Amino acid sequence: MRTRSAVTLVALLVGLVACTSEGGSRDDAGATRPPTTAPTTPPGGALPFGVSAALDTQKAQAAAAGRQYRPSFVSTSNASGGRTLTVLDVTSAGGLVAAANPAPKTGDGEVEIGQSEVGLQREAGFAPFPRARQKCSDQPRQAVYADERDGTVTWTESASTNLYVFDWCVFAYSPKTRTTTLLGSSATFAKGKEMPEAPGTSAPSLGNGKVYWATAYPTSGEREFGVRIVTRPLSGEGEVATVAEGGKLPRAAGDAVYYVRSEDVAPGFPKDRYEIHRVGPDGRDTVVTSGPLAAGRQVSALTVSGNHVSWVVAAPEQESGTLYSLDTTTKKAVTFTLGHAAPPTMFLRSTPQVLAWGNGSAAGDAGQYVYDFARGRLWRLGTEDGFSVVYAKGDVLAWSKLPEAAGSGAATFRTAKWNAGTT
Repeated sequence: MRTRSAVTLVALLVGLVACTSEGGSRDDAGATRPPTTAPTTPPGGALPFGVSAALDTQKAQAAAAGRQYRPSFVSTSNASGGRTLTVLDVTSAGGLVAAANPAPKTGDGEVEIGQSEVGLQREAGFAPFPRARQKCSDQPRQAVYADERDGTVTWTESASTNLYVFDWCVFAYSPKTRTTTLLGSSATFAKGKEMPEAPGTSAPSLGNGKVYWATAYPTSGEREFGVRIVTRPLSGEGEVATVAEGGKLPRAAGDAVYYVRSEDVAPGFPKDRYEIHRVGPDGRDTVVTSGPLAAGRQVSALTVSGNHVSWVVAAPEQESGTLYSLDTTTKKAVTFTLGHAAPPTMFLRSTPQVLAWGNGSAAGDAGQYVYDFARGRLWRLGTEDGFSVVYAKGDVLAWSKLPEAAGSGAATFRTAKWNAGTT
């Protein structure tokens, strides 16, 4: 099992303050970029689909305001009561899903966090969602992941500040009823044990009327913990139900959900390959595509939108991960050499218009990239060593901006509308 993600730690401990050299400026934080050779055959063997283009982020063009995108507003990093705003997603209407977090307290080698308040941040300010009537736990928790679709928002909160432990509570806010509902708690699965986070991420994903997420659970087998993908209706009706055993990185797409199966979450599965599955509304589980995995490589990110299924195969340190974007209608993929190892802390998002990503807190290429599906063009929004993040919903983008001096404040986000199909 992997450790807690860097975004979680930054959110919990420092409120997304610049992660650069202590006391230095951001210019001191450069990292060596891994080699960017883009092989036609990936390490481990041939691909089961054709490659229509092999791109390298080094050749991306700079996106310009007024041409490729129309700027909207820049978020603030401060909320009332001395709290810090942590951005968790962008909305299709142009706002931001954010969490107002009290400053953590430290002492005797321990970190004490305060309770997050999740809501929408717009240019006019921050408006929190109502609290859920159902109780999850007595401990204060901070929001670490979120997903928004047409005004509905789901998010995950955790009380843990331990790298190796991840308790969770999943919530959903409905704009129709203006209520927040508790959908699930890790206590249901933990059986009194401390559990790690699911490999990849335990981030929730919104579908049509349902939320999906991955969770670890204790087993009596050779491995201490197993991994399964679960779901529950947004209404909170019924119980949390299992969608797939031995899967990770669930991503909803309408009434279906996609996920990755590989040996790290499915004991007995071949170590040298992975599969991407689709579970339809009838519960039928089919393989969409697959690929080889060389030693030391795993699928670290997945996103689905429109006809495109996109995923990242992470590489060992000092090597370059590869991003694949498969058009399921043509069965052809575009590949991207990333210039960093692509660990699970990277950010990958897609809409029917664009594919967007940043390396999160990884070493190497910290560019914030947008690939325009219609034009087949790769653009760079900016570069943020230490916290390279891009969110995307519809034609709306949001990307991180760190303070000029290290430790001088929290990250803000620029929002904009993408001009899809521009040259």
